[in-house]
Amino acid sequence: MDLFGALIALILCFIVFLIVAAVIRYAIDSSKTSKRLEDLIKEVHYLRTEIKKQNNNKQGDNKYIIDEKV
Repeated sequence: MDLFGALIALILCFIVFLIVAAVIRYAIDSSKTSKRLEDLIKEVHYLRTEIKKQNNNKQGDNKYIIDEKV
């Protein structure tokens, strides 16, 4: 009888774990965090290419835009 009770407890714990995982997954999907992160990565990539273009167009010794005086 003890083995049967332990087996039922284990199955219930597994079911509760799956429910909690589904709730967390739904919360992450509904917050659209991954979409925002993807947009941020695209924007950073775009900015890096723009900085590289500016640096390539500049013919001076200083190749970094950060070192340029404002």
